[in-house]
Amino acid sequence: MRRPLILLTATLTFAATLAHADECRLKPKEVVTKFMTEFYLEKRVREAFETWVEPGYIQHNPLASTGRDAAIAFLEPFFRGHPDAVYSIKRVIADGNLVAVHSHARFAPGERGLAVVDILRVEHCKIAEHWDVAQPVPEKSANSNGMF
Repeated sequence: MRRPLILLTATLTFAATLAHADECRLKPKEVVTKFMTEFYLEKRVREAFETWVEPGYIQHNPLASTGRDAAIAFLEPFFRGHPDAVYSIKRVIADGNLVAVHSHARFAPGERGLAVVDILRVEHCKIAEHWDVAQPVPEKSANSNGMF
């Protein structure tokens, strides 16, 4: 009778290990792309953070507290208050476990918005740390290259 219990325990442990191994086959760029798509484009803040971000997530933005739960508490009301917010991801660049996402953020129709660069550190298929910089898109530019 003890043998089926041991076999069941071993099978469940092996299955959990395989599931985690499959998830961790993702490269950091793939993790961040999945996260940003769910977060920025689909606006599913809680789901994106609970799936792709470590609970002990380190935040460097001075307007937000550190931690995954703090990020959710900060960002869910922000997106509720800005239902017309639109992000377009322009490029995703990876160097090892650091991934930079260059995007265009607009919070209301007709506004020029911001050029944003998010830098994320990925560990074990989860986002562990975040930095960001943002610059307003100006009305006029000294060149014709554009910001994106």
